[in-house]
Amino acid sequence: MRPNDDFEIDLFADFKRPTMDSALKLPLCLVLDSSGSMAERTKSPKGSMVKIDELNRNVENLLAYIKTNEKANRICDLCIVSFSGEGAKVAVGYSKAEKIVYKKLNAYGSTPMGEAVKLSIDLLQKRRQFYKDSGIEHYKPIMMLMSDGEPTDEYLASAKLSSDMVKNNQLKIYPVGIGDNFRTDSLNLFSPNMPAKRIEDMQGFMKLFELLSRSTSNPSDDSMDKWFRDEI
Repeated sequence: MRPNDDFEIDLFADFKRPTMDSALKLPLCLVLDSSGSMAERTKSPKGSMVKIDELNRNVENLLAYIKTNEKANRICDLCIVSFSGEGAKVAVGYSKAEKIVYKKLNAYGSTPMGEAVKLSIDLLQKRRQFYKDSGIEHYKPIMMLMSDGEPTDEYLASAKLSSDMVKNNQLKIYPVGIGDNFRTDSLNLFSPNMPAKRIEDMQGFMKLFELLSRSTSNPSDDSMDKWFRDEI
């Protein structure tokens, strides 16, 4: 069994359900790097830490916040894609956070980041079609790419696709750098408007979703983007 095989699920499980909560939805896809470079140690505010442990902690903090925040739990429609030596795959299909039991990722193999981003975009587009067919309104999709920024595949086409979608106001991408020396150059190719940012603790994710909730209630509020760019 490969390290992350226990994540295999039915990709279209949610699409087969006859109904779902009709509240205004925020489709959110977490794209998680579990490649071999994530086994390296890095500096953190609490001392030395392995990168994959930082990533797993980030995801656990994010899910914990969503589950305990009434609005975030109500609107977030969440999926998780991981990528490592065997390619990109769906770890969790679209679901409410409260239904997700996160199993920690293990680091191994190569870094097919381009494949993972393309898969995530495909999932987001299918989900938006599902909303349309079901008469469900939704906010602009969000992709959160968590990586140390070292792709090993042909990622430029996916980077251009994601950048074009951001520029055309079809997608928001927030690249979360992992480790104290993550590569901003490749991560920023996927995200033309938002530079990669390291979020190191639960308070950071609480701030992120506090600002995200504010921006979803008021489309003209750009405080989350400013915070992510370290402008406030």
